[in-house]
Amino acid sequence: MKDDDGMVKFEISVEMPERWVPHFRGMLEYMQQLGNVGASREITFMSDGDGDFRPKFSFSKEIASAADPIEDHDGNRYYDAG
Repeated sequence: MKDDDGMVKFEISVEMPERWVPHFRGMLEYMQQLGNVGASREITFMSDGDGDFRPKFSFSKEIASAADPIEDHDGNRYYDAG
């Protein structure tokens, strides 16, 4: 259910190799920091599928379906809601 500001709360459960967790968390915390200060930046996270980064995600409830990227350059995708 949405609140008055249109915010939706949901949970994501992630399973990934322990060595990747600090980097993934750093990305999420930086996203939050940018939102808190009203700044826009690109954030890149290397999804190393040919290495050991094979995350598994599950979502707490039905949420909106995944968006298509606004740009796709040889598999390097750019997502933006804005």
